[in-house]
Amino acid sequence: MTFAFAALIILVASIVQGATSFGFSLLALPLLSFFFDIKVVVPALVCFSLVLNLMILIKLKLKPDIKLLLPLVIFATLTIPIGVKALILIDEHLLKQLVSGILLMVSLLMFFGVKIYFKNKWITYSIAGIISGVLNGSVSLSGPPIVVLLSNEGVSRDDFRATLSSLFFILNIITIVMYAQGGLLINLQLYKLLYLTPIMIVGTFMGIYLGNKINEVFFKRLVLLMLMAMSIINLI
Repeated sequence: MTFAFAALIILVASIVQGATSFGFSLLALPLLSFFFDIKVVVPALVCFSLVLNLMILIKLKLKPDIKLLLPLVIFATLTIPIGVKALILIDEHLLKQLVSGILLMVSLLMFFGVKIYFKNKWITYSIAGIISGVLNGSVSLSGPPIVVLLSNEGVSRDDFRATLSSLFFILNIITIVMYAQGGLLINLQLYKLLYLTPIMIVGTFMGIYLGNKINEVFFKRLVLLMLMAMSIINLI
């Protein structure tokens, strides 16, 4: 029965990710944590995300804007080890709730039209990359800082999806290597969860189809609504 619930969670989360290029871990992490140890859930989600983001990039034939992507990749890569260390040493639930609370406030402001303008884009993207890397390594939540950044910048739907999927794919590879080095991939429950990969693939294709049908203005509002909803879920 536990794996039936897990399968449903993975299906819904992958549909969300396929449609918007983010949200898989935000949605799946708190729900799967009811059934599995979080030190099993986080590595599993990173493994799922690797396949999922590659599928999105290939299926949609997305080409990211290198100027957007480069600072995010550089600084996120440098800070992933900090997040991996945090996963091993600290209370990840506390970290997840703190991040979710901040994200909820920021997404509410953005939803109601409050925007923050930064003069130096490189510094802004670098800070977002740093936060994303730490969160990716610790609680598999690399998306929220980047989603907030790109939404605030008014990036188009295609650039939004291309940047997120490309960044996540690169970070997933690096994080999996570091998890392996830290002994976080040696768990029978982890491999049982990975048996649900076919369900994730089906959900991703469904999400990609839905994402292509969504109007761009509605897409941007939907992204912020989802960010708020998932922040609330992660606060519980």
